[in-house]
Amino acid sequence: MDVLKVVQQLRDLAADPQNRATIVRDQGCLPGLVIFLDNDNPDVVLTALEALFYLAQVPSNRPLMKNEMGLLISVRRIINRQQSLHELKSSAQKVHDLLIHPSGSARPSSHSRHGASRSNSFLGSSNRRAKTIILQVEGLNDEESRLMIEERLLTVRGVISFTFNMPRHRCVVRVRSDIKPEVLCRAVESSGTFGAQQVVKSERGEEKLLAFGPGSPAKGGKENTPVKMPEYLPEGTETDKTDDKVV
Repeated sequence: MDVLKVVQQLRDLAADPQNRATIVRDQGCLPGLVIFLDNDNPDVVLTALEALFYLAQVPSNRPLMKNEMGLLISVRRIINRQQSLHELKSSAQKVHDLLIHPSGSARPSSHSRHGASRSNSFLGSSNRRAKTIILQVEGLNDEESRLMIEERLLTVRGVISFTFNMPRHRCVVRVRSDIKPEVLCRAVESSGTFGAQQVVKSERGEEKLLAFGPGSPAKGGKENTPVKMPEYLPEGTETDKTDDKVV
């Protein structure tokens, strides 16, 4: 059975109000719909959005759907993606609005204001296929720069979640296993405002920065160029004073 038929069956099940609570609480159905949102076939994506809209009709389903890892970040990616079809954008916006402000209330901020919060993943229970890449971002200094970097990361297909450590000027990005760090660095640098390098650790536990600039050997498929770590970075783990993306 092909993917479109599978998602059509889920959509048809969700169209029946009696099935909606069961589908959302099923361990595989909701994560599966989230994965379908990243499919290359627009018909698959549209059908998945239709199913999600049906499911969001039930008020008790909405908290679970908002907390499903990656659901909202995938919906927002469709809304913000320039090449998305109008029908896809419209359907994604309906799902988003129903989950975020169903009563027409003011749209809440999409970013945490105090401390650390949970980051989200569109892979749900299948996040074992993902990996983490740490970026050192030159120019990540305030909320405005953070928002600009988020916009650039959302253009990369395969980004699952991202967490910001503002004091250390870092972004911890969760991506599909096939995404290379240079893709993330170049996406950030495409704004013309920021510089981005990958943070890695040596066998001795020492941190180094790997550059992927226009003159970097990595562009030719060779090893990255290590760069000396800036002296101002404090000691500690990436969980110290983090400010996570909340979607």
